[in-house]
Amino acid sequence: MWESLGRLTALRTFYAVARGGGIAEGAAQLNVTTGAVRYQIRQLEADLGVELMVRSQRALTLTVPGTELYQKLGSAFDEIHLACRTTQRGRVEGELRLACAPAFAALRLMRLLDLFLQRFPSVTVKHFPIERADETMDVIMSFGERDVPGRRTAILRNETYFPLCSAELFYKSPVKSVRDLQDHVLIHGDSEEDWPRLLRASGRGQITPRQHVYMPNSHLALEAAKEGCGIAVGSTILCADDLRRGTLVKVLDLEIPAPHPYFVIRPGDSVSPLADAFADLLIEQLERA
Repeated sequence: MWESLGRLTALRTFYAVARGGGIAEGAAQLNVTTGAVRYQIRQLEADLGVELMVRSQRALTLTVPGTELYQKLGSAFDEIHLACRTTQRGRVEGELRLACAPAFAALRLMRLLDLFLQRFPSVTVKHFPIERADETMDVIMSFGERDVPGRRTAILRNETYFPLCSAELFYKSPVKSVRDLQDHVLIHGDSEEDWPRLLRASGRGQITPRQHVYMPNSHLALEAAKEGCGIAVGSTILCADDLRRGTLVKVLDLEIPAPHPYFVIRPGDSVSPLADAFADLLIEQLERA
């Protein structure tokens, strides 16, 4: 293990290049020359005995070993970053009051909470519905803006909307074109505009599906899709875990930008190490999604 510590500079260089999408971007992030970056990556590949990147003039592409290393380094550097922040602040303890958008709370929050509680074993978390979001909260996770004063950070990853359904339904009744949606049930969440926006983007103003199902929120719409009831509209952040597990699959090559970003809001003027630690974890995990 200790011998591998000598590779930390090369590993950090590789991670910066992979995350930035190119040699020049990685060099700018690390404030070094492109020649130094190329040297570090060549040394790392020679040391590991595998090719990590496919070089071309137009783009940089990771190989399979390179992709695996990049994903593992992301988690490792997150741990190092949080460990340093925790050490700087001393023992983080107390109570965290959190308000969250309902679909995000149901589909993504629990895994993030588990990670947070493992890292901060002396913390108690109280979760409130988004309707309770006000200045008494420590962190608010909101889809779109909320009228609560405080510091806010927008999740700037490319959040998109797309149609999706269960793997079983997809293979039983495949959708090869927008026209095939007419043979299916379309499931709507709390926004009845999601399907019309998708269909307009496809060039079809409207279709007549087999049936419509209207759910009170996005969480229940996606749960219905997982049970094979029909095709729903999902998003990059909300459905990341289900897409990885294969419990939901994308239908058609059709995506539109989300109408609003997610905001991580820290109400009030005072600095709270506990709120900052949780907000940092949210942002780091969701920017990678």
